[in-house]
Amino acid sequence: MVDEAFVVEAMRVEQLDQVRRIERACFPTPWPRSAYRREIEKNDRARYLVVRSTSEATPAPKRRQFPLSNLLFGRTDARDVVAYCGVWVMLDEAHITTIAVDPDYRRLGLGQLLIIQMARIALQARATRMTLEVRMSNEHAQALYRKYGFSDGGVRPRYYSDDFEDALIMRSEDLSSCSFAERIDVGEAELRRRLTWSSRL
Repeated sequence: MVDEAFVVEAMRVEQLDQVRRIERACFPTPWPRSAYRREIEKNDRARYLVVRSTSEATPAPKRRQFPLSNLLFGRTDARDVVAYCGVWVMLDEAHITTIAVDPDYRRLGLGQLLIIQMARIALQARATRMTLEVRMSNEHAQALYRKYGFSDGGVRPRYYSDDFEDALIMRSEDLSSCSFAERIDVGEAELRRRLTWSSRL
């Protein structure tokens, strides 16, 4: 089990510097700060979440010791945002707008944790499906979505403005189906064995 504890909570405006630090490390064309502020403060259909490390500041494992982002952005507090995501709930559809994990915290299951939390939000809102776009070249992300019942739903040609790569549209199975509920429950149980985490949603 990972020797850190995490909490999932609603994104706050005061966390945007940390969110945008992760975004710059993950995406070539990050959103402007004003777009996130607008989503948080004015978009009633949007839910934005962060994962925060709640462990005390202790020496990091070798694979994350003194990451470059600490030197560039002065990160000294282990109580920090390490992943984030956003979802819009529109009528019967929940659309994942963004999801990213700090490069120093990848392969721990935090992306999976956020997918599960967004699925819970979609179910509470009585959505019947979830959708998203993902780069055609991002096979790792596609495999994770397929684990949770997403399938290919078409292509958006030249969707990404930085290099005009196509986007693969992915759609979940019916959220009310027994198989979807089982995927979420099994995924959450698996994460409980790997991670110590709680939700404040």
